[in-house]
Formats: sequence, structure tokens, C-alpha cells
Amino acid sequence: MPEWLQAGGWGLLAGSALLIGAAVGWYTRVPRWINASVMAFGAGVLLSAAAFELIDKAHERGGVLPTAIGAAGG
Repeated sequence: MPEWLQAGGWGLLAGSALLIGAAVGWYTRVPRWINASVMAFGAGVLLSAAAFELIDKAHERGGVLPTAIGAAGG
């Protein structure tokens, strides 16, 4: 199987989750607490990803002690 076809298949599989979620949201009535839970989880994942990226850069530039103090203080 060509690599471009395999990459396209994996991309289609990964992107299909968005389409399936949109179809579920459009055709069904999702309770507010489920909607809020999914949004809170997504926001937490986004914030933690940004924090890990920033902590890595802070460790490279400032060292362990200033990074640990800043992370604990924040």
C-alpha cells in the first residue's frame, strides 16, 4: 500500500471523529451536564498542553529551581 494512501486513511479516520460528533450533536438532544463535562475536559487538556510546553521552555532557559518555583506559584 502506498504511504500517501495510508496517511490519507489515517487522516480520514482521525477526522471522522469530528463528523460523528457533529452528527450526534445535530440529531440528538445532549443533556447540558454532558456538554459541560466535555467542554471542561477539553479546556483542561488544552491548558495542560500549553503549560507543559511553557514549562519545558522555562526549564531550558532558567533551570530547575526557578521553573519549579514558578510552576508551584502559578
